[in-house]
Amino acid sequence: MKLLEAPVKISYTNPIKDWYEDNTNQSNKQIEGYENGMFITIDNKKCYFNDLVKDFKELYISLIVALTGEKVRKTDIKQLHGDWKGERIKLPTRQNLLSLLDSRTPILIGAVHNYEKDNHRSKGKEYCHTHFYVYNTHHYLPSTPIELRDRLDKVERHLSRYIKSPSHKRYQGIIEIKPTIDKVSPTQLYEYLQSPITNPQALNLINYMANNRHLPSIQYPLTTIYSSKKL
Repeated sequence: MKLLEAPVKISYTNPIKDWYEDNTNQSNKQIEGYENGMFITIDNKKCYFNDLVKDFKELYISLIVALTGEKVRKTDIKQLHGDWKGERIKLPTRQNLLSLLDSRTPILIGAVHNYEKDNHRSKGKEYCHTHFYVYNTHHYLPSTPIELRDRLDKVERHLSRYIKSPSHKRYQGIIEIKPTIDKVSPTQLYEYLQSPITNPQALNLINYMANNRHLPSIQYPLTTIYSSKKL
């Protein structure tokens, strides 16, 4: 009786993952889930889309100062606007994105949503608020609970001016910062951020941000912001 030949074992590799691991300085630092990204919500006051988007660059700079203590110039900030119709998110190339991750540069995705019509902040005028997904912040967050809370409080203080209210210093409960529950590794980030284009039905944070569910007749584009200068 002829013996069957042993099956040939085939191993599959991920060239993107291999390139990243071979060419970057990786960090295993994990701060209460923030290695998957930071999610920021601001309940802005009496603002429309254009009022909010025009300040996204300055908001990013304020976030960097709060996280790192480093000041970056506005001319070093790159901002990519998605399309109103078509690809509603624009990203740097995959290789550029991996380079930003390697240099520990925070990458911010900004979204604008309308309030619900019966929300007191809407005031019947279809006012808007903002959401931000920021990846790569965990490198700049302390690991102890008290120090982490102090750092997040500092971020809230730096972002409070973007509430657009004369009483913005009373920001408690108006700015919310929390870790992202989606599991997103550096080599998965590009595909994850492309979800509104390639997989809009996926139940993830980026698709939530891309969906203006309280006024579905208007779907705002997303904004991608990052520093072109190493921090």
